[in-house]
Amino acid sequence: MTSSTTEATNDRRESTTWISWLRFVSILGVVTIHSVGFDAIPEDARSTVVGTAAIWLDIGAVFAVPVFVMLSGAVLLDPRRYGDHGTFLRKRAARLIPALVFWHLWYWALVGVKTGEPLPWRDAVVRAVEGDLYTALYFFWIITGLALLTPILIGFIGTSSRRAILVAGFVLAALPALSLATMRTRGVPLVFVDTAWTWWLPYLGLYILGWGLRGVRLRGVSLVLAAAMTVFLGSVGCWQWRNPEAPVWLQTISPLSYYGAGTILYSIGVYLVAQALIQPDGVLRFLTRGRWARVGNLLGAATLGVFGLHLTFVWLLPEWGIGGDLPAAGALEPMLLRIVLTVAITYAIVLVLRRVPFVRAVL
Repeated sequence: MTSSTTEATNDRRESTTWISWLRFVSILGVVTIHSVGFDAIPEDARSTVVGTAAIWLDIGAVFAVPVFVMLSGAVLLDPRRYGDHGTFLRKRAARLIPALVFWHLWYWALVGVKTGEPLPWRDAVVRAVEGDLYTALYFFWIITGLALLTPILIGFIGTSSRRAILVAGFVLAALPALSLATMRTRGVPLVFVDTAWTWWLPYLGLYILGWGLRGVRLRGVSLVLAAAMTVFLGSVGCWQWRNPEAPVWLQTISPLSYYGAGTILYSIGVYLVAQALIQPDGVLRFLTRGRWARVGNLLGAATLGVFGLHLTFVWLLPEWGIGGDLPAAGALEPMLLRIVLTVAITYAIVLVLRRVPFVRAVL
């Protein structure tokens, strides 16, 4: 096998340190998106230094949620680790339900603190079901829905070839992208109805692809080309965001969205490149060894807790006069400081609290 070929690893029990490190990179992306989003949103954002930087940081990190979903598929759809349906569902329920309930209650309370008056519980339930109680809490519904579907998927995964799994994954991933690309033609305002029981639907293909692409090792020329294409796709997305110079056809067939074709391909590229680089024989091999590997596994395991808690500090730091104004930082240095401090403080708290058995259940 030459150095420029693509290797499909036969042993599915290969080191998973790359998964932990990619989880860490993805949570950095999530924190970045939520820390800079309000500086990237204004129509004139491109006319300022802070706005331009916010756009590149925000849209450059758009792979984060799709990659998280792919990593879930890479781990949970492994037939060798699956066991039986009952055991799987009990373990996932123990991992996800406490976190889902706790963080919705936490942000229900935080909404009351921010607004100065409690949100009626009926309104809170409706907003939670619609994924609109607080920023990004819908992610808990995505991973819960995909976990419930896993017992159905595992039969197909366990009896199908990699080619069949990849075809199914790409077709299912293409459906939301196609729906988004034809919105203007069809004259409809929505791609999907986003509710607690449907949030998983646009991510099903990526979930399957996470397992189908696990063990696909790009090498040599293949890796260089994939890395270049990934950087290109990410850069196009950053350039495209609210850019009047972006052609209409591009905005139509691949608008900026987690469901968009460009984002899906960008996310797959990030996944494949990271998988190739963070290996015992990869360019970033040091990340798979000794202390670095232990650090990566520790940081990767804490990402659910960091996801839940970081939104509190995205709001709280500016309230304390740190990291610029609310909601937008308004200047480059405070915006960057907001990202760094949110990551550092959130990780410090989560890593300490994960040592407490009862608290660990929601982190």
